[in-house]
Amino acid sequence: MSVRIEVAHDIEACRATVPIQEEVWSGDVVVPPQLLLAVTHNGGFVAVGHVDGDERPAGFVFGFLGIYDHHFRHHSHMLAVRAPHRHSGLAVALKEAQRDHCLDQGIDTIAWTMDPLEARNARFNFAKLGAFARTYGRDWYGAMPDKLNEGIPSDRLYVEWRIATDRADKRLRGADAIPTLDDAERDGIPWILAARGDRPAEEPSPPGGESHALVAIPMDFQAIKAQDLPTAVLWRDMVRQAFELAFAEGYAAVEFLRSSDGSRGAYMLVRQPQHPSPEETSEVMR
Repeated sequence: MSVRIEVAHDIEACRATVPIQEEVWSGDVVVPPQLLLAVTHNGGFVAVGHVDGDERPAGFVFGFLGIYDHHFRHHSHMLAVRAPHRHSGLAVALKEAQRDHCLDQGIDTIAWTMDPLEARNARFNFAKLGAFARTYGRDWYGAMPDKLNEGIPSDRLYVEWRIATDRADKRLRGADAIPTLDDAERDGIPWILAARGDRPAEEPSPPGGESHALVAIPMDFQAIKAQDLPTAVLWRDMVRQAFELAFAEGYAAVEFLRSSDGSRGAYMLVRQPQHPSPEETSEVMR
């Protein structure tokens, strides 16, 4: 299956994102195509993905210029792929196109927010792209009415992707060997938060100063939310506590690991140097 990426330059290309937004989220959170067009003509980026054999656009990415810690960076606000075309390579191709756009502008970091309980997104962001996170936001967007977020606080990880690094290159090429969760457990990496079946095992434990630590999440949070909202809310609270404990102690989330049978998943966190320089932080994330 081959994919094709078209960078949006006119209103029709921007309009093509609307049905995808409605399908993935809902009509309540659609970014208007007129705004997307304005963004594309002022340094931002919109691209639409196509898959051979399907006349409908299959996915899109949207981001804009921003400033963080007094430096320019690109904020990737939306990435969506229609369900039939997930695992087709389209999402990676969209991020590669966005990366090329930013490198041409001299920007070396793309950032975005993600729900820490969405395992598929965590695997994509950390394992496929080589991003990392060291900031957690409680109820970041407030109450959200769309089908993915309704009924639960909109906590988010702030994800950073250093696009001009060997790590990013290797991950995009699939050239890095990613350990399994079984490997991490055999190595004795401790749990800040573990799981017991579909529920958190117990209250989060403080990291304790180890070089690495693990934070479990469910592999299908949306299914849990649909079937048992109190358990979904419990996961939100426990994962929130775990990340806040870890980030306060100087850890960063650098990988998302799956068990060899695919039934379990966890973030792997690494302790950063104290008061790191940008160069030191980059080395930790490699």
